[in-house]
Amino acid sequence: MPTPASSPLLAYLHSEFREAFGQPSSMLEMDSQWSLRSEPQAPAIFILVNGSYEKPAVWIFDPYEADNVWRTSITSTTEVDDAISVIKGRIVSAAAAWKNNGQVNGQVDGKADGKADGKA
Repeated sequence: MPTPASSPLLAYLHSEFREAFGQPSSMLEMDSQWSLRSEPQAPAIFILVNGSYEKPAVWIFDPYEADNVWRTSITSTTEVDDAISVIKGRIVSAAAAWKNNGQVNGQVDGKADGKADGKA
């Protein structure tokens, strides 16, 4: 839970993220981190809420996207809702990518050429 020194916006952000994604995987002071997986063996999408008092930031680290880092500053409750929508969309896309032979960002099983055994 955010510390008593957190802003009403940060408290709202934490509340809405918990409602949408469950308890954070880890917390440190006013920062929270979630590891979200479409399936147990799938690589995680990492979400970080950087708990700045005036302008919290949301970071998404997504191995399924070519532009795998997305970030935004949150200045209103509408932006919290927008960030949740972006994250939910990323989870849906990740599930589809994972079901496509475990493909992650143009790779299969960590091999850049798309072949699971690494042979051309």
